[in-house]
Amino acid sequence: MRLRGKKTLVVGASSGVGLETARLFAGQGADVAIAARSADKLRALASELGAGAHVVVGDVADTDDCARIVREAIEAMGGLDILVYTAGSIEPCPLKDVSVESFRRQLDINLIGNFVVAQAAALHMRENGGGSIVNVSSELAHIGMAQYVAYCSAKAGVLGLTMALAAEMAPEVRVNSVSPGPIDTPMLRAEIELFGGTQEVIDGAVGRVPLKRFARPEEVARAILFLAADAEYATGATLRLDGGTTMV
Repeated sequence: MRLRGKKTLVVGASSGVGLETARLFAGQGADVAIAARSADKLRALASELGAGAHVVVGDVADTDDCARIVREAIEAMGGLDILVYTAGSIEPCPLKDVSVESFRRQLDINLIGNFVVAQAAALHMRENGGGSIVNVSSELAHIGMAQYVAYCSAKAGVLGLTMALAAEMAPEVRVNSVSPGPIDTPMLRAEIELFGGTQEVIDGAVGRVPLKRFARPEEVARAILFLAADAEYATGATLRLDGGTTMV
């Protein structure tokens, strides 16, 4: 098992990529602290993962919660070797209707929460033998898209955050990110519903992907595992796992 004895915190573990990452890492022998807002979903996942799973309930839109999540994970596991930040929120909206409050909400969850969690984790890791951090950005950090000004801005910020942390924390802590394209998750399905939920909407979303399908959450989880555990010479890097959307 590649992660036997490794202490991992997965933030955003109640569904989608975070859920599959927690499953994959636990299956590779890691102790896994799983964090999200939904206590019920986390407890169900912890029951599935077994004795090495630790539930930490918190809201990444609250900076106090972000710091507490890391602190409680470290206390529960006796340390921290790997952080994976998958928490995210998306609110497509025409520019004329984007309020400062909604823009800030996207920053709070997708970028500021990532920063506070990663800051606490990185400083702990540097003082305790090193570690690895993987942030989840997006294809929309690399390309612009109408009605996604807040999300594009926040996820582009994650790339800058990743590179700056990598530069400052080297050589003890590696910091990398993955930029997925559309992933078949509850968040994407809710997004599709916002645009009408029709087959035409689905076909349009799939049609812009050169590989002509959505990613599966477990595919992104495997990319995260690669960056966290196998890519030992990578730091400040971003893996584009987008089906080709950013090459066209």
